[in-house]
Amino acid sequence: MINQKIKLSPHGNFQVTKLLETVAICEAQEDRYNWGNATEDKPAFIVYLGCQKNEVASKIRYLNNALGCYWCEVRQPKYLKDFEVEIKVRDLTRYSTEERNGLDFLLWAENDYDYIELDEYNYYVSDYMPRY
Repeated sequence: MINQKIKLSPHGNFQVTKLLETVAICEAQEDRYNWGNATEDKPAFIVYLGCQKNEVASKIRYLNNALGCYWCEVRQPKYLKDFEVEIKVRDLTRYSTEERNGLDFLLWAENDYDYIELDEYNYYVSDYMPRY
């Protein structure tokens, strides 16, 4: 995992962090755009998925079918500049449930199906590291 901060808004309203070469997350201090996926202890977020133009259709199918995300916008790369396009993904949950896969599943799949420990995942997506 990379966990590289890419951008912090001037007033600290949001922060974009690159989690993998292909995935960045934008976390908002408050959910003013009605992203609807904030929890009690974690902010609302959207995801950027970088890919090549010829991969867009399969990535959108994957986002729709495997992750249940139907609000995707394909655009010129703003944060993941090493790719031809980035897909802006809303309506993703942070953690997978029995009903639906979440950001943890997307990171696992984009990380060549290499397992990511829950504590490591929590650290990368929220800078929280439990003390033992």
